[in-house]
Amino acid sequence: MPESEELKDSVLTWLDTLRIPGSCCRYRFSANGDDTIFCSCFALFILDLFNETEKFTEQDRQNWISYIQSFQNEEHGCFEPETYYSKDKERNCYQLTCFCLSALRILDAEPKLSLKFTERWKTADDIKKYLYEKGCHKGRGGSGNSAMFLAKFLTYEYERTKESRLLDKINAWFKFHDETQNCNGFWGSGLKSHYISGLQNGFHQLVIYFYWQREILRLNRIVDIVLMSQDREGFFATTPGGETCFDYDSIYVLATAYRITDYRKEDIKSSLTKAFDAILSARSSDAGFRRSKYRLANLRDFLLHIPFYFSGRIPYLWYLRVRISFFTCLQGKNPVYSGWSKTGRRWDESNLFDTWFRCLALAEIANTIDLRSNLGLNKASFHEMIGLGFFKKHRADSCSSDGQAG
Repeated sequence: MPESEELKDSVLTWLDTLRIPGSCCRYRFSANGDDTIFCSCFALFILDLFNETEKFTEQDRQNWISYIQSFQNEEHGCFEPETYYSKDKERNCYQLTCFCLSALRILDAEPKLSLKFTERWKTADDIKKYLYEKGCHKGRGGSGNSAMFLAKFLTYEYERTKESRLLDKINAWFKFHDETQNCNGFWGSGLKSHYISGLQNGFHQLVIYFYWQREILRLNRIVDIVLMSQDREGFFATTPGGETCFDYDSIYVLATAYRITDYRKEDIKSSLTKAFDAILSARSSDAGFRRSKYRLANLRDFLLHIPFYFSGRIPYLWYLRVRISFFTCLQGKNPVYSGWSKTGRRWDESNLFDTWFRCLALAEIANTIDLRSNLGLNKASFHEMIGLGFFKKHRADSCSSDGQAG
């Protein structure tokens, strides 16, 4: 098999092992997991990334559309999971709605019903109030997701209707974030919010800035922080062996910054090349991807990675790595619960979300810099809709600034 096809074919073969027999659009989250509407979205995103949705028959497409549309609530227009997998029901519901909107766009379809729930944000002041309530200005855990969900809903409605009142709300969203950004380019006043943890939360807002090609204050500083956070192997997480979200967030920001500015381009290129190899090294034997290359299960595992904790030039990051890695060891071999399915999974178990995000990261790198071998990923398909999965292949107009927020 040609090297350019090996990744695609092996991932798709693994993906097919998770498909529920007799169904074209239901998949288990992992080998030992259950199937949910979240799983179907992730499976579709993997298929689309590798251009497999272009091979769908019209019947396949209609089956997918009908299945996804069946989860829309007739009363308020939100897409609801079979059961809520997170204590934060609003987040679970809004997250699924975002995924379903993206999935339907891939299938060249729309929701059957209007998104009535968006009427809760009637004015620009309602936007500001909601963002404050969610703690977006403080960088509160999960607040980046809330901000991204809101911006996606507003953008979807604006692009559908072109109503100026919606553009006013979107501008209010950006004004809030411009005014509350911290000196390192993220959101929140605590030390944790100024470094890689700030990026993991703030990445969700940056996706919106990149989509709209809006000026990002302190983008150069954001790039500096991300580059300084990369470990010796090429990962960006606070635990050894990387972690899917940490790594993806960092790669997305670097790859997009590489396209819209001339700042530290050679450093970014070197970092992305290293990250590409690191992610490939984390593939599981079944061809899927798991959460991390390594599992810290005991004190011995913790001690084996001492060089990792103290790499780089950010003392606070050394502290975070030691503290979080040690806490991970104390957790033992507990299963991981994602909030997207009822059953947990083993730490070393390949799953749909990690495989989608890992392959997405590889594809974004392959479409940004020249690599010795891009595994055919330069032909990957990215979402056109705003949100997770969106990536602009071509260089956009510059939207960076080191000026101070007004």
